[in-house]
Amino acid sequence: MDTRRLRNFLTVAELGSISRAAQALHIAQPALSAQVQQLEESAGCQLLSRSSRGVVPTEAGLEFCRRAIAALKHLESLQSLGNELTSAPAGRVVVGMPVSVGAMLSVPLVSAARERFPDITLGIDESPSVQLGELLLRGKLDVAVLFSENVIKGMQATVVVEEDLYAVGVPDCGAQIALRTLARRPMVIPARPNSLRKVLDAACAAEKIELTVRAEVTSPHTMLQLAMAGLGATVLPWSTIADLPESVVPRARIHKPTLTRAIAVAMATDAPLSPALRAVQSLLHETMTTLVASGRWRGARCIAKAGAGRP
Repeated sequence: MDTRRLRNFLTVAELGSISRAAQALHIAQPALSAQVQQLEESAGCQLLSRSSRGVVPTEAGLEFCRRAIAALKHLESLQSLGNELTSAPAGRVVVGMPVSVGAMLSVPLVSAARERFPDITLGIDESPSVQLGELLLRGKLDVAVLFSENVIKGMQATVVVEEDLYAVGVPDCGAQIALRTLARRPMVIPARPNSLRKVLDAACAAEKIELTVRAEVTSPHTMLQLAMAGLGATVLPWSTIADLPESVVPRARIHKPTLTRAIAVAMATDAPLSPALRAVQSLLHETMTTLVASGRWRGARCIAKAGAGRP
């Protein structure tokens, strides 16, 4: 299997069509079809499911794509080994993070990277945590900040921060509010699947609390806007509301019980650890812990718990 055929196959899988891939690659369609067949023969299994609407990777094809991306990255790291050993970290590193964490982390991370590693270009992908693991294992991300329950097989991860959750949009509630108090108010909550919703549902079930749900929303920013408009209280981490004055957005830490979630930095176990990726991974840890230590990330605590994904 040469690298050209691997890259061509990945293009076919990405575009979902051999004809469209042939056009994009400037290759005759019969020749590209023959390359795919040769790869399937070499792998000993069907990699693509074909239909009149195009092609879709089979389960084996998805795993083949993941390993092909990892193999190509390993090869690239070998080819640039000499420069890596004699030069400052350089290259592009794509970081994935949930939108709620990105509101707190993106600016200080990019600022620190620009100052300390000017030859590294950061890509920031803000996606739901439940999707970040899939993107990481598919090679779309180099490193991801995600919630600990979304760490799965094929990842190596370190839990860095644990953060409390806050009730937002409840006036005159003081610094803390009992979860049961929220049952008497209209609520705007995250739509499933969502890590914050999972924590909230589990706590309500344990306390036998039924919330009055007015809306289920996928975006934390929209949840915040609805709460600010007085259309319902919501539940958010401090990272989403840190830049807004409490006079504009009242917030109170939820207790009885305290609602928390753990945030990890994760990479694929088979990903090549280039100097640029090592630098960004370390910078992520440092930026997160600095935000907590400075008091800007209120309601958060630093922890260091390493581990791999669940079997």
